[in-house]
Amino acid sequence: TAPPALGQRPGRRRRPPPPQSPLEAVGAQEGLSLPQLAGRWVLVGMASRCGYLAEHSHRLEATAVMVTVPDGQSLAISTFRKLDGTCWEIRQRYRPAGSPGRFVLKGRGYGSKVDVVVGETDPGTYAILYYQKGRSITVKLYGRSSRVSDAVVDKFEQSVRAVGLSEDVTYYFPTYGFCDSADEFHILD
Repeated sequence: TAPPALGQRPGRRRRPPPPQSPLEAVGAQEGLSLPQLAGRWVLVGMASRCGYLAEHSHRLEATAVMVTVPDGQSLAISTFRKLDGTCWEIRQRYRPAGSPGRFVLKGRGYGSKVDVVVGETDPGTYAILYYQKGRSITVKLYGRSSRVSDAVVDKFEQSVRAVGLSEDVTYYFPTYGFCDSADEFHILD
C-alpha cells in the first residue's frame, strides 16, 4: 500500500464535500421588496417530480394565495383551494433564511423543513418561486391573475429546465373556480 499523503493520518480519507443543493444555484430576485409581494396571487403552474401530483394531475383545483408581511421580514401565506368541493385555507409562515429573497418553511417533525427562494418577480404581474425539501425541488408560477403572458410562461419553463425538471412534470392549474375564504372548520395551521 502507498504511504499516507502528507498531513493525513494512516487509514483516514478525506470526505468529499457534500453535493451542492439545487437551490444554492438559484439566485434570489435582486432588490426584492417584501411589501410588494403582499396581496392576492393565483397559482398558474407548477413543476415537480411529486408522484402524487403526477397521479392526480387530472384533479387539480384552482388555487389562490393571500400574502401578508406581518413583521417586515417574513411572509404569512394563506392558500385557498377546494378539496372535494369544500374550500380550505392552509396557513404557513415563510421565515427569513439568511439573504434577501430566501426563506425557510418549518413543518412538524424531523426533515420537514422546506427552503424557499423568490427567484424572479414583477410584483404587479408574476412571481416564480422555488421550493426544496431534501433533494426534491419544485418550481411554482404565481400570477396576479390566472392568465399571464406567453413571455412569463416562457420564463417559467426556462426556470423549470434550469433546475433539471421538464415539461412532462409541469402542470397548469384551472383558471376558474377559486376560493377566497374558508369557514372556521376548514383552516389548517
